[in-house]
Amino acid sequence: MTKRVLLLLQLLTVLGILTMTLSADAAPRKAKQRLGERLFSDINLSLNRNQSCESCHSLTQVEVPTQTASGRFSMQKQAALGMVDPSNVRDGTAVSNGSIPRAFGGLNAPSAAYAAFSPEFHWNEEEELFFGGQFWNGRASDLVEQAKGPFVNPVEMAMPSEWSVVERLQEDRHYRRSFRSVFGIDLRDLREGDPGVSAAYHAMADAIAAFETTRAFNRFDSKFDFEAAGMTRYDASEQRGADLFDGDAQCGACHTTEGIDGEGTPSLLTDFSYDNLGTPANPQLPTPSIDPGLLGNPNLLDARGVPTPVEDVEGRHKVMTLRNIALTAPYMHNGIFKTLEEVVHFYNTRDLLPECIDPADSTNPGFGSTCWPRGEFHETRNTSELGNLGLSAQDEEDIVAYLKTFTDGYPFWGNRNGLRDRKVRRGTPSPFAHY
Repeated sequence: MTKRVLLLLQLLTVLGILTMTLSADAAPRKAKQRLGERLFSDINLSLNRNQSCESCHSLTQVEVPTQTASGRFSMQKQAALGMVDPSNVRDGTAVSNGSIPRAFGGLNAPSAAYAAFSPEFHWNEEEELFFGGQFWNGRASDLVEQAKGPFVNPVEMAMPSEWSVVERLQEDRHYRRSFRSVFGIDLRDLREGDPGVSAAYHAMADAIAAFETTRAFNRFDSKFDFEAAGMTRYDASEQRGADLFDGDAQCGACHTTEGIDGEGTPSLLTDFSYDNLGTPANPQLPTPSIDPGLLGNPNLLDARGVPTPVEDVEGRHKVMTLRNIALTAPYMHNGIFKTLEEVVHFYNTRDLLPECIDPADSTNPGFGSTCWPRGEFHETRNTSELGNLGLSAQDEEDIVAYLKTFTDGYPFWGNRNGLRDRKVRRGTPSPFAHY
């Protein structure tokens, strides 16, 4: 036997062992993700068995009124998943109804898409800023901690305790089998007060978090991605918007277009920081309130090690990804803005237009055209990167056109409704599928 043949056999043996090892590692991970998918969509884990994680982070395409070629409107599915509350998208409402009727949340449900990429909540000494975490104020350090929250939140799924959730898990034969095989937890043995109850609850959240790392949540197949990979080109308006985004509009200062791991990798369109945009209060919330943002995060001292001045954190909310932003109206933490056009115009003219008076809120007929209401935390708002950008009406329109390129599913929507991209045909895989 020649040395070359012997070397080849040795290499094949090593590759075979490696393949078996990877397959062995992948099997329990896949099982955990499948369990997480079932948990994510299970309405039985809410008080009145009527709400799941999916209720506010939809896994289906939302139907919205869409103008047809004839100029009429019909209900059509959006191009991709927004993973927000579909009722808010359809109706323009800002917050979600909970398991208990008319028990509304206080904040606009953010998209669950790409949330898996947010780093753990931490203080960056060099930049002197907080980054990462989950929820609008980062109070959950990671996806697992985030997944634990809604089940026992009184205005969301409203279960009274972790034990009450575990009791519901015990009812389901599939859960009993899966928790035993994936986590080695026998749900049937658990009783109220057992230490194992918290372990089972944590395992449930861990499975949901694992599901949120799958491709269903992280597609990377927008026009923005295909253009970044050199597979297509923007039209004239989109290109002007792209230039403005990283130029005069300063959007890229927080919604960075740089790759996750440098050149040749996809962007998440956020730096995971926190900012006070001077967003006006929303008087149309079922229970009008002003959320303090990062100031309400109980982990600031642990993350930084020393107290943080109030003015450095009040009113600051997480900079969410702009991926699929065209699908996730209404906008901001309180859902005050109904369209992307309103958002961009606010960034451009917040400090240029006079303050609204009589009424001094969004019910003023001049809202966004002749005036803007005073922001929730006016004195500590960001005045260096937005407020009076000097953009023209055409500039605003071009930025909106660019924002729409962040919508997933480009091989589909880029080849319908009169559009056709021969370079990215239907079925073309993401250029960043390995992410």
